[in-house]
Amino acid sequence: MKNNKEKLKFKNIYKKVNHNPYCQITNILKKCTLKSNVKNLFTNSWKVILITLLILLAIFIYTFWNNLIAVLYCVLLILFFFIATICFNSYKISLGENELKYKINFQENIISYDNLGNIFMGRDCIKFFFIPIYFYNIKVTYLTDNEHLGMLSFPVFMLNKKDILKFFSAFEVEAYKDEKEEIEKEKNNRKNFYKAIGIGLVILFIALFIMSIFIYIFTKK
Repeated sequence: MKNNKEKLKFKNIYKKVNHNPYCQITNILKKCTLKSNVKNLFTNSWKVILITLLILLAIFIYTFWNNLIAVLYCVLLILFFFIATICFNSYKISLGENELKYKINFQENIISYDNLGNIFMGRDCIKFFFIPIYFYNIKVTYLTDNEHLGMLSFPVFMLNKKDILKFFSAFEVEAYKDEKEEIEKEKNNRKNFYKAIGIGLVILFIALFIMSIFIYIFTKK
């Protein structure tokens, strides 16, 4: 028997862990670390990377088919930007006993839990030839030294998907009243939708039953 497991995708993770970005973290349940690396990048996006490289290589060869040196320079330039992207998006977030630590671009910073606001998964969208492309980020809100609200954004494309779920299970979040009301409203709307479908099906069944009786009576005559 095949074990039918739902494929873990970023959009599924977003639905599981996403909550109101204006909520407040109330408790840290356990220490946890979230770290990005190149291995996760290829695991998550190897198909996209391969297809993109093949398309770009085909374009370069078609454009500079009589100058292979130019093709080589283009490939080296892509490789440079690829390595730079990996370096600038490599980071580590750690939930300790008293503070959150994050290390990015060879710099380490600390946010005290007293100043920590919320950690949530955000989703943004760009359009490529009218086609929406969604990308996700781990966002951290906190209170700065000047008592202003700050926000950090960490891309998820180099994270292990299971580690993201573990990370979000390491703390508790207090849902604000407006979010609770929104959730309750969504449940009521779903109930009303199913109720309307049920009533509609019953009415349709009764109408078909009555119609079948009339058809039977008239065809019998």
